[in-house]
Amino acid sequence: MKDFKIFYIAQLPQSSPPSTGGTRGMFDSGWVPLFQTLAWIFFWAILIRFIYRNFNLQLGGLLSAFVNRVQQGSPIEAGTFFKLGAPSALASQQVNSATSEGTEGTSLSENLSEKVLNYQQYSTDIAEEVYLLHAAEVISPRTENKLGSYQVRVWLEAYTDIDFNECEQVVYRLHESWNQRVIATEAKNNQFELWLNVHGEFTIIAYVKRKSKEPLWLTRYLDLPGRPPD
Repeated sequence: MKDFKIFYIAQLPQSSPPSTGGTRGMFDSGWVPLFQTLAWIFFWAILIRFIYRNFNLQLGGLLSAFVNRVQQGSPIEAGTFFKLGAPSALASQQVNSATSEGTEGTSLSENLSEKVLNYQQYSTDIAEEVYLLHAAEVISPRTENKLGSYQVRVWLEAYTDIDFNECEQVVYRLHESWNQRVIATEAKNNQFELWLNVHGEFTIIAYVKRKSKEPLWLTRYLDLPGRPPD
């Protein structure tokens, strides 16, 4: 009997195609969720940065506009609980001046009233640490045949909080045409502000009473918007 040799031919596994530098591996289905997540993170980061930057710019512009409007005398209201701006009494053209305490201001002694009226006899020093500011808003513009009408806010500021907190009272001397030429305020929280309805420009005098220092004499020329050129 002949010997038979049986040969088994094993089927070898098929070889994978040559690598192309790993590109196929990177885009296998297992990587897709990671790329999607990274894409969303990048998208939201750009969007948030864009919104944040534009919001800051707009908010800064709104805050600047708000401050300018308040300084110019425009009232700011929020319902019936909050109001910032000119006293309501000043809405009447019959009222020429008002402070936070009202159209009469705070009470004054006769001596102090006379002193402020005749300030030239008493004011000698020049002060720099405390000063007056003003802003004006046009109520009705001037024409060739008619004087304009303006609302003016005058207030006190200082270089430092210490200098400002020394101030206790401000007594204002108004134009000779005013019936009440002297008016005082102690409203420090409102920067000792004075509100005026005016038709022309003039210099205002202020006597500033302080806690532990000598009183100050200040002046401010109230120039108005739309004044004719020289």
